[in-house]
Amino acid sequence: SIGNQLVEMLMLHKADDPKTAYERAVHMLRRVHIANPEQRMREYPHQLSGGMRQRVMIAMALSCEPRLLIADEPTTALDVTVQAQILDLLRELQTEFGMSVLYITHNLGVVAELCDEVMVMYLGRIVESGDVRSLFHHPLHPYTRRLLESTPRLGQQSDRLNTIKGNVPIPINLPVRCGFYSRCSEAIAGTCNQSVPALTSVGESQKVRCFLHNPAKEPL
Repeated sequence: SIGNQLVEMLMLHKADDPKTAYERAVHMLRRVHIANPEQRMREYPHQLSGGMRQRVMIAMALSCEPRLLIADEPTTALDVTVQAQILDLLRELQTEFGMSVLYITHNLGVVAELCDEVMVMYLGRIVESGDVRSLFHHPLHPYTRRLLESTPRLGQQSDRLNTIKGNVPIPINLPVRCGFYSRCSEAIAGTCNQSVPALTSVGESQKVRCFLHNPAKEPL
């Protein structure tokens, strides 16, 4: 049940007895705006909606009062209205608990709305980083630009969304080259396929891993 999962976690990390753990679990369910928390404690995950299950997970994550909350795709498989509710809840709880939040997401709308700093990754490497405003208004890496171009916009007149051609390479025994080389329309033959670009600073707030902006190579 929901209650068993919450109480077990609290007994391992926070509470000394089941009664204290139960009371703490009920309090956290109420804190994430779950109605009738005592009843929910007796229910099972399949009896809850996707948004409710997400709230339970947030309650579980915050029960130990972390300084850093890692939210991996927190809005996946939720409809737009529920997504907004979950994001508002996370923002509210972040302020209340005074914690940092690390969002891992493919949803650039979430990044634009909630984040201060962003790192764009491809094949396990950071290809661009910077503050959100700079990166969204002046994307430097071809992959970042393709990501932003593939995002639907209000008022956009198009039958099809832009896509990134090709497939992500299998990340096993990768050749020594830019990871995005096989999908990049701006790749420089003889350079991008011969070495890995280093992550270098461009301007005051951005860093990029691309030979189009700096010839520096990653040490082997």
